[in-house]
Amino acid sequence: MPSPYAADTPLKTLIFVAKLMDCIVEDEREGETASHRLKQAGIMSYIYMMHLNGEKITVSKLKERLKAPRQVIVELFKSLEDRGLLTHSTETHDGGRGRVFVYALADKALSL
Repeated sequence: MPSPYAADTPLKTLIFVAKLMDCIVEDEREGETASHRLKQAGIMSYIYMMHLNGEKITVSKLKERLKAPRQVIVELFKSLEDRGLLTHSTETHDGGRGRVFVYALADKALSL
């Protein structure tokens, strides 16, 4: 996984975000507004930086960092999974009780 501080990473990130915007904004889905598609692109950009940093991507972590309601994050993650840009797996919660969804960039997103 490349460091986000590597010399070529800013250019790769810019290219990724541009292709991502095209992928999401141009793919209008029934019932989606332009605002919702822009939110998806924005959160995917943030998720990409977390990916580069090797961080776990969870709803709770995004909720805390973005100071957004949990339901908003869940809706965006679901939309991104429906587009084939995110996948999820489950892990045991740090406290050993319960399970947590951990998200990752799907192959489709990594090949943009």
